Amino acid sequence: MMFGYVGLVSWAASMVFHTRDYPITEKVDYFAAGANVLYGLYYAPIRLFRLDNPRGDKPYKNSLLRLWTLTCILLYTAHVSFLSFVRWDYTYNMAANIAVGIASNILWVGYSYARWRKSGKTWHLWPAMIVLCVVLAMSMEVLDFVPWRLMIDAHSLWHLGTAGPTVWWCWSVPESDT
Repeated sequence: MMFGYVGLVSWAASMVFHTRDYPITEKVDYFAAGANVLYGLYYAPIRLFRLDNPRGDKPYKNSLLRLWTLTCILLYTAHVSFLSFVRWDYTYNMAANIAVGIASNILWVGYSYARWRKSGKTWHLWPAMIVLCVVLAMSMEVLDFVPWRLMIDAHSLWHLGTAGPTVWWCWSVPESDT
C-alpha cells in the first residue's frame, strides 16, 4: 500500500509542477520522484525476500528490514540534502534516479525470470515485462527531442508511457507466490 501512496504523491507533485512551474514546485516534484524511485528499490527486496513476513525460524529478517529501512532513509536524506544545500544538479539527480531504477529493475527481472523458470506460469513474467515498458518509456526522458508542434515533447511522453505500466503493476505481483 505504501508503494502506491508514494507513487500517488509523486504523480500529484508532478502535476502541480507541470501546472505551476516555480522553484518550489520543481523541487517538490524532483524530491517526490526521487522518493518514488528509491521506494521502488526499497520495496523490491522486502517483497522478493519476504522481509515483511519473518517466520519464527528466520528472526534475522526483522534486523535486515530495519537495516535496509535505515539505509534507504539515509540515502534519500543525503540525496535531498545534496540537492538542497550543496548544489542543485540536474545531471546528478538524473544519474542517481537512473542508477537506483536500474538496481530495482534488475531485482524484479531476476525475480520474475526465476519464478517463471520454476513454475512455467506466464504471469510470473509480468514484472519483467512491466520493467521493459518502463525502460522504453524512460528512453523518452533520456533521449530528448524537439517538441512536436510546440506541445508534445519527450518528457510528456515519458509521463504518458508510465501510466500503463503503473496500472499493470497493480495486478502483476500476487499476494502469494503460489
